[in-house]
Amino acid sequence: MRGSIVRLVALREIRELLRDRRTLFLVFALPILLYPVFGVVGWVFARSIADQAVIVGIVGRDQLPPGLTLPIADQFFRGSLGTAATIRAKLDYPGLIEGDQFVAKADDSQLDIGTALVLRDLDSADQSQLDDRQVDVILVIPNGMRETLNAGNNVEVKILSRDGDETSKLAVRRLTRILRGWERDVRWTRFTRAGLPANFADPLRIIDPIESKGQLKKTTDELRDTLVKFFPFLLIMWTMAGALHPAVDITAGEKERGTMETLLISPAERVEIVIGKLLAVMTFSFGTAFWNVFWMGGGAVVLSYFLPFNIVSYSGLAWCILLTIPLAGLFSAISLAMGIYARSTKEGQYYLMPLFLITMPLAFWAMTPGIRLSWELSLIPITGMALLQQALMSPTPGPSPWIYAIPVLASLTLCMALAIWWAVKQFHSERVLFRESETGGMAMMWRRWRKRPGTIATTNADGYTQPNNE
Repeated sequence: MRGSIVRLVALREIRELLRDRRTLFLVFALPILLYPVFGVVGWVFARSIADQAVIVGIVGRDQLPPGLTLPIADQFFRGSLGTAATIRAKLDYPGLIEGDQFVAKADDSQLDIGTALVLRDLDSADQSQLDDRQVDVILVIPNGMRETLNAGNNVEVKILSRDGDETSKLAVRRLTRILRGWERDVRWTRFTRAGLPANFADPLRIIDPIESKGQLKKTTDELRDTLVKFFPFLLIMWTMAGALHPAVDITAGEKERGTMETLLISPAERVEIVIGKLLAVMTFSFGTAFWNVFWMGGGAVVLSYFLPFNIVSYSGLAWCILLTIPLAGLFSAISLAMGIYARSTKEGQYYLMPLFLITMPLAFWAMTPGIRLSWELSLIPITGMALLQQALMSPTPGPSPWIYAIPVLASLTLCMALAIWWAVKQFHSERVLFRESETGGMAMMWRRWRKRPGTIATTNADGYTQPNNE
């Protein structure tokens, strides 16, 4: 195989692809239009969430404890109110609502940011008010709640919601967290009245490493964990998308344009033509992935500028880009082999659909929560590469993922070699290269595979080819 001929064929195919406006639009123009639109849509979505409010209906607000007055509460916590008996006599249960908002607050680390709660007093807990969307959730305070608490008994507070509605579910989650925070304050007050320490019911203090972080640090970590899983998936899908159209265009499309014969009578060998076309498709496949990573990574860098923490590992991102090269080779070889077999561009698009159906589950499998790279998973071509890229982008220190690089690359290389062998074998077959274009897609392909070996084709005087069965 002569390198100069391969290079010449590759440059020829790249030049032809660059003249195709559809290819240029898919590779270069589409990401320029797509990612700014995604950014604007995300900003509008975030603003809509920030402006969204859920309505909480309150039934029996007058049954709630009035709560401590501020002077008494301040003196109580300063320990200057007097004797313990005096404190217990004056201490009342904390209030839940003051004016048009909740006084009790849940832990800030558990709040759903951006959603406001609007309180509305109701006369009854009528389900029709939920069905008519007058309110999103109803909080029912039982009669005599204050007296029941003062007697040392338990109280049952009900929450009514609207089934199958996301807004109502969000309101229930917010309201439940606030009530749990208020229940903690009520419990502490009951212990204080009984002369017990406020932390009497908390014998253990559990330090949660996640909850000990600030809200901004937690949000940044969650965003970074999402990007670590999502970036490799996008790389795989864009690498595949960048190989499909060029591969079909320079194989099945070349048959339709009638330029395949000119290429075959050149001094280049069939294997040199296939390798040259493969390099051209790989160039566009890798270029598509790199161009999209440039825009995605650029957005992550801009976002990191406004945050005190980095949300992306630049070294891991660089390694992910380099590891896209064998992925580009795999998708290019498979797409090229299917494109050579196809009689037309439309038929080639039919044949490439199974590639999507196989790649999507393998790529999604790598995004399963809790899954880690292992020797078994590293042998699965697409999944192993995605997990290796996730491990490289992960900011958490651990065992080096490079020990799995050999089986990951070996599986990709084996699959790519089989696809190249199939493409070269088809390129040596005149029966595959010079078939008339016909429709039918996968059904026609299945009928050709089931054709009996005894079928002989004859040509009549009009040039029409008709099979005769022996």
